[in-house]
Amino acid sequence: MPIDVNNGTKSSATAKPENNIGNNAIDTTPTTGIDVVQNGITDNADTATTGIDVVQNEITDNADTTTAGIHGLTAAEMNDPNSIVVTIADQSTPIVILFGPPSCGKTMTLVRLTRYLKSKGYTVVPDRTFRPTEDTNYTQLCDNFDQMINSSNAATSTNVVSFLLVKVMKNGRPICQILEAPGELYFNPEKPAQPFPAYVNTIINSSCRKVWAVMVEPDWSNPVPRNNYVSKIRDLKIQMMPRDKTVFVFNKIDKTPYVLGAGQVNIKEARKNIENLYPNIFVPFKTNLPFGLGFLFGSGYDCDFIPFQTGTYTQAINGLTYQEGNECYPRLLWNTLLKRING
Repeated sequence: MPIDVNNGTKSSATAKPENNIGNNAIDTTPTTGIDVVQNGITDNADTATTGIDVVQNEITDNADTTTAGIHGLTAAEMNDPNSIVVTIADQSTPIVILFGPPSCGKTMTLVRLTRYLKSKGYTVVPDRTFRPTEDTNYTQLCDNFDQMINSSNAATSTNVVSFLLVKVMKNGRPICQILEAPGELYFNPEKPAQPFPAYVNTIINSSCRKVWAVMVEPDWSNPVPRNNYVSKIRDLKIQMMPRDKTVFVFNKIDKTPYVLGAGQVNIKEARKNIENLYPNIFVPFKTNLPFGLGFLFGSGYDCDFIPFQTGTYTQAINGLTYQEGNECYPRLLWNTLLKRING
């Protein structure tokens, strides 16, 4: 049964999977019902005038090529990803980690979600202490954060984003932190067995509640990289703290035949498509509920699965311009994150 994302009401489609869920269903019930439509976006876009300078660092001949496209790192960090320094000063506010390979849409997901949250009265501000002051690229990102978020060339502006930690607040009260970091350091298709660098392990083992937003998309790469990505997700699950939660984000849903109309997505078939493309991806999250209880509570897996789409790109003379998509998508994502943040 599809889901209706527009008014949070069930139609022939609801954000919940079909009623015949059983033990093999994945919890897709957000705080409010939701549906989905629109066009997905790519991470590559034109060059925007955001006032953000790209800082180039010297790399020695022995540098780890994994860091080659990452902005703002010192020469030592470029040479050894295990020396990358990050600081999460606030250990009491939950943190949402956008997790996925390079160019899977993490940064534009943050852009779209930030725009949505600001439109609903939330405050979203970058955490300036996340990276050392020597990272002038990060400092410039913080200085120009609102300009980058609001730019019609947002997709291009994000080309200089490597690390970014933002805090979401409502009426001065922190709700969560959202972290964007280089996909190469989460999963590098060229080096699938490469372990997480030290800073990722520090985040995994931090005391704050964490929600892992794991990005998947239709027809990404080839079977071998997809299978390796599944293995990396399994490695992450093994290291996750017991109270950590996982939300699978099916980005670029508009590129699939599962969108039935404005705000309506056939979640059951979309989930099945991901299961086929990424065999066993949900297996690590299978619960041990006795037979029948999974059916009773609507899920046999300790994770959520939601469709997502950030917006559309239009080719202009100066490159691609970005138009945000239907707000049903960020609304569904935010309500799902809130559900996991609070419980």
